[in-house]
Amino acid sequence: MERSVTESVKMPKTSLAPPVDALGDDLLVASSPAIFRNFLSLRRPPLVGFILTDHVRVPRYCPDLSFFSAGSGNPNLATAVADGDFFFEDIPDIDSDDEEEYYDDKWHLRGCVGGRLLLSRDWNSVDLAVYDPLERTAVFFRPPNVWRTSFHMVRYAILANEADSSFRVIGFQQWGDTFSAVFSSGSRKWVMIDSDADRHVGDDFYHIMSDGTSAGRFVYWRSDTKKVKFYKTEEKIMVLDTETMVWSVIKPPFPPGESYCIADMAEHGGLCIVSSKEKCVQVWVRNSNNEWMLKKEVLLLNKFGYLKKLCRDEWMKRVRILAMKAGYVYMEFWSIRKPHSYLLALNLNITKLKIFRNQSTKPYRGSAFPFFMRFPPLPATDDDNKLRGA
Repeated sequence: MERSVTESVKMPKTSLAPPVDALGDDLLVASSPAIFRNFLSLRRPPLVGFILTDHVRVPRYCPDLSFFSAGSGNPNLATAVADGDFFFEDIPDIDSDDEEEYYDDKWHLRGCVGGRLLLSRDWNSVDLAVYDPLERTAVFFRPPNVWRTSFHMVRYAILANEADSSFRVIGFQQWGDTFSAVFSSGSRKWVMIDSDADRHVGDDFYHIMSDGTSAGRFVYWRSDTKKVKFYKTEEKIMVLDTETMVWSVIKPPFPPGESYCIADMAEHGGLCIVSSKEKCVQVWVRNSNNEWMLKKEVLLLNKFGYLKKLCRDEWMKRVRILAMKAGYVYMEFWSIRKPHSYLLALNLNITKLKIFRNQSTKPYRGSAFPFFMRFPPLPATDDDNKLRGA
């Protein structure tokens, strides 16, 4: 597995400052834990960079990786870029008495959220790990026993709780009696969440090649109709609401082939879709009849003239939506002739764009993950009175 780092400088190993040091004074002055919790949902965590992969889509194969630094004048973010183990080369050894031999003992990247990486090892994902590349700590666990012989037909997604630094891993098996389960970092156990209704949802997704993505309280898998022949002409999205633990299948309001992501936007009722059509960013919300309606549209080339120049001079033709978080849409601007790309961060509230040039000499056109520095845990409810009296 090849690895490359773009725009980062090797520095002597130093201790990372606590993540709170990367935050502004406006967040630190919130004296009430209740205000702090409400504010956190709207606060954009510091962006460290992007983990890019090549074209490999099947999770059992190990893709080539590249880390691209977003660049920042913040010394703590610079230290995170220099010291972060984004290729998980220093992941701790598993403390186990098992003497199991592995067909492939390399760790594979399966997901990224809240400053953590979800990894799996071996052809059938015998071992799973959630790894913090800044602290170099890991939580190791294994799939439920009923999935140990599933021949890698289990797809995973990781969900992080920014309030208390806990995480959950959602897994579902495409074929078999046990459809879905959730692993909690608190209990360190799997809990099966399947039902007849859930299994019916799984029937709509005959063959999913990739892992899932989290967006707020939602976890979702795309059918990727243009890439998977089984789905013919209809794009579908399988969604798990992790508050109700109910699965559903939704159909996006655009034809297959457009780039998009799910977003959890409380101001618009929860689940929304952010898509890209001909270099136009569109935000879709549901109306009172549960029908999709176009809420906002940003014509990138009209609004930002320098993008039009890039289109002309460097053959930048495709805008890929990566994620949306706290009012920002993260995208990648591809060239159809050159290996490099541009990473974009669009503030939808004020329509302001930040652009990062990725000068890679190799095209990384597989999955891409924005990597954010984790917020510090919020105080527990029992500590509220202590904080008020401090």
